[in-house]
Amino acid sequence: MGFLDGLKKSVSKLFDRAKDEAVDRAKDAAKDKADEMIDDARDARREREREEERRKEAEAKALEKARVCSSCGKPAAADEKFCGECGGKIVVKLRVCSKCGKRAEDDKKFCTECGGEIVEKVEE
Repeated sequence: MGFLDGLKKSVSKLFDRAKDEAVDRAKDAAKDKADEMIDDARDARREREREEERRKEAEAKALEKARVCSSCGKPAAADEKFCGECGGKIVVKLRVCSKCGKRAEDDKKFCTECGGEIVEKVEE
């Protein structure tokens, strides 16, 4: 084996080692990126779950405030069936869109989703 053959073999080994190191770095970078994407997806899912919990809590509070006496209008607790003041039946009064049914939580006259008129709906 001559000098040039030995040099070619050494260069080939160096090239193979450099190639292997580059592949390993690329694999590590891809794994890191995949782990980062998984973490981001988990964070997004947790945020959606927290948002859903906040929405449910807000809805429960809104329904609690909507319970009133059908006769005198006095607010009622969740467990009351009849008013302690006048004996009237406790109902749930909600403000909803007459078109799409979305609940209105403020004093708007028209739905912000579809433009329908907001009306009062009574549920017994």
